[in-house]
Amino acid sequence: MVMTKSNYEGRHSITWRGSSLDIVRLIALLLHPLLASSLVAWIWWQYSWKRKSRELKGEERAEHLGMHEQRGEKLLWAAIIVALVAVAGRAVAGWRTHGDFTAEIWPTSIHGITGPIGIVILWQLSRMGKRAKIAREQGDSFSHLKLKHGRMADIVVALVFIHAFLGFLYIFAVL
Repeated sequence: MVMTKSNYEGRHSITWRGSSLDIVRLIALLLHPLLASSLVAWIWWQYSWKRKSRELKGEERAEHLGMHEQRGEKLLWAAIIVALVAVAGRAVAGWRTHGDFTAEIWPTSIHGITGPIGIVILWQLSRMGKRAKIAREQGDSFSHLKLKHGRMADIVVALVFIHAFLGFLYIFAVL
């Protein structure tokens, strides 16, 4: 492996067996999957509340419910940040490869198209959870909202794992 200057205005790359790889482009593109992997684990951990909520009682359950609600809001913001990192990575890749930030920014795969859709669905899930919380705090019936929130969480978790698998396959296409 030899560090050399690439043909792209002095940018560094790695040359190995005759192939050249731009280090900055590589880091920009791999930052999203690294962050997304931890996000998937966090989503799974948040989803485990469904099982845990049946096991806990009283004050302990109320405490864990409060943490679930707070973490759900933070999870939404983390997902938005991970999606923005993906867009930024594609912009850097376009700039490094073509000299234009917009050259690779538009999604060209099902993985790229479903990312923003997933953010909207996750936002809806968070919104449904907030509605259930407000209804619970006001003393209104919230069982239907809680049920919808749980079912939507089932769908989100399934879609997250499909999206992650497509992303794993997509890594080989962009690198």
